[in-house]
Amino acid sequence: MTGMDTVGVRAAVREALDKSGVADPKAISIEIEGDEVVLKGSVASAAEWMEAEYAASTAASPTKVRNALTISVVWEAPKDDVYQAGVESFPASDPPSWTPGET
Repeated sequence: MTGMDTVGVRAAVREALDKSGVADPKAISIEIEGDEVVLKGSVASAAEWMEAEYAASTAASPTKVRNALTISVVWEAPKDDVYQAGVESFPASDPPSWTPGET
C-alpha cells in the first residue's frame, strides 16, 4: 500500500469507527501493516469488538482487517447512597456484634 493509500484507508476507517456503535472510538488505534489494517486498543464489550471489526472491514475493503482489540472486563458500579450508608454504618473499628442466646 502506498503512502497516499495508507492515509486514505486510515481516514476512512477512523470515520467508520466514529459513526459506529463503539462507545469510545478514540480508544482504538488504526495501524497499517503491509496490506493489512490492524485495530489496537480496548473496547467495553464483545458487541463493540465485533462492531469495530465490521466498521473497519466495510471502510477498508478490499484491504484485510486484523482485529487486535481487547475487551476490558472491569466494570465498577457507581457509588450510591446505599453503598455510602453501609460504609458509614459499620466502621472497621466497631463491627456489628451478636451474643448467642440473647434475643
